[in-house]
Amino acid sequence: MLKKYYLILFLLVTSLFSLNNIGNAQTLRFGFEITDNQRKVNIPFKIYSNLIVVDVLFEGVIPLKFIVDTGVSNTVLIDKLYSDILDIVPDRKISLIGAAGGKEVEAYIVNSVSVQLEGIAGENIPLLVLKEDYLKLEETIGIKIHGILGYDLFRNFIVKVNYATEVLTFYDPLKFNRSLNWFNQMEMVIESSKPYIEIPVTMSDSTSILAKLLIDTGASHSFMLHTNSEKNIKIPDKSLRDDLGAGIAGNIEGYVGRINNIKVGDYVLEDVISTFPDKGTYNDVIEATGRQGTIGGGVLKRFKLFFDYGNEKLYYRKNRNFKDSFDYDMSGLNVIAKGEMFLAPYYEIESVKENTPAAKVDLRPKDILISLNGNKGSNLSLSYINKTLSKKEGKRIRMRVKRNSKFVDVEFYLKELI
Repeated sequence: MLKKYYLILFLLVTSLFSLNNIGNAQTLRFGFEITDNQRKVNIPFKIYSNLIVVDVLFEGVIPLKFIVDTGVSNTVLIDKLYSDILDIVPDRKISLIGAAGGKEVEAYIVNSVSVQLEGIAGENIPLLVLKEDYLKLEETIGIKIHGILGYDLFRNFIVKVNYATEVLTFYDPLKFNRSLNWFNQMEMVIESSKPYIEIPVTMSDSTSILAKLLIDTGASHSFMLHTNSEKNIKIPDKSLRDDLGAGIAGNIEGYVGRINNIKVGDYVLEDVISTFPDKGTYNDVIEATGRQGTIGGGVLKRFKLFFDYGNEKLYYRKNRNFKDSFDYDMSGLNVIAKGEMFLAPYYEIESVKENTPAAKVDLRPKDILISLNGNKGSNLSLSYINKTLSKKEGKRIRMRVKRNSKFVDVEFYLKELI
């Protein structure tokens, strides 16, 4: 079961920075614009692990896949390989640390590149380039991800995110004449190029707080709360120790549990799964922003959303996903994708939690998944595996794995772990 979420926080070791203020960027006309003087443009996307993934053309030459992420400030190229192919010379090198602190990693700043989407041209875009693919998102998503589009993509438009139809619509604000009276709206504050809202949250012990939350389309989890940001945020009694996220400088550890509910305007979502990173993990960002947590894709996918960064408004209404239950792994397995994503991916057990159904039948890390409930080969995908292993308590699971040179057949029943 997928347990690693897209959690990434860039902090400079040397100094804080804004790519928009580097070098001669201020003298250039840069940013994303709708082409051909159109009023709006529709861009299809695919959802992988609650993340929005779009096709882009990098430097007018290389087709790549980028995550659309309201939780990051800048456009990011995850692997320097692609800038090297085009002989793009970085303007300078920097060092980064992640949300968990610790290990430094290298990255580079490129003042100006071209990034195009269907119907949208991005010229003179400042770019942060990671020295190598530290995140390895393909292991937890199942496809190769090359980059991230953040604030630069949202700043010049009104953006509709329709998770149900998997379409992004970008509107020219000066030509926007659509009525949003049938949508609810709330104040959305843009701080350091990231969107925040405040909503009521009821914990598992029925304590209520008004939480300041980052809206993060680049987080595949449903909800995150920081126990070191508010005294009434407590880890539920029924919780599970887990690996919460893959960041640029290592994994983020913590707990997973359910909270009673969250209220988005008049909408109430109950029995919401929330992650609780270990204290100390986000100290710097909590101190800088005063936030209590994050709303991720597991909640956002239940709404049709309009982001209006210019007027700091969020418009929303529920979609057909609204009543879906908040599911979580019931097997004890963490399965990742390995091999060549475009040719012959295979799926491997990365870890097995103690005292879980999978542990009791002696499934082990490094076991390669051959079949799951009769499905094998090309019929397997991370999405299918994750959904099958989190479906409902008591469901029978039949699994064949390859362990070294032997095949092992097991059978177990799913059990609620949180």
